[in-house]
Amino acid sequence: MLAENPLCRIEGPDPPVCTCTDVRRWLVAAFMALPTTPIFSARAGEATMLNPHAAPGTFDWIAFSAQVLGRESRARRYLLTWARCEARRIAVARNMPNPPGGGTIADYCREMSIDRRTFNRTVDRSCNVLAERWAAQIGSGDNRRGLKPGGI
Repeated sequence: MLAENPLCRIEGPDPPVCTCTDVRRWLVAAFMALPTTPIFSARAGEATMLNPHAAPGTFDWIAFSAQVLGRESRARRYLLTWARCEARRIAVARNMPNPPGGGTIADYCREMSIDRRTFNRTVDRSCNVLAERWAAQIGSGDNRRGLKPGGI
């Protein structure tokens, strides 16, 4: 008689489809690709890459953030500023050519008179909202165009 393998029995909730860490990685990847990717935009908020060798989903998270958080929202502005600063930090640390422009998060917070903790909390909330919405859309089979912007 074969004993039941305890490793085959997984208890607890299913792991999330997407986490805040995943959202952060994809946004940073998009900003790292921006300096070397030509973009065309016929309408505001809809960008098309002109490089046929670029990954087609590179800028999906930037567009998705506009749909979920609102195009002009403070939460989206903080999140994209964080991603740009992080992409620049990584590119400069790796000595890559054409790093994304701009300064640091500390510079941005100082120039805009924003408390750094408020900035970080808003970025964390925004990442979590995007991850939850992405997981909900994947779970329900909805497409991204059906989502309506919501504020934080």
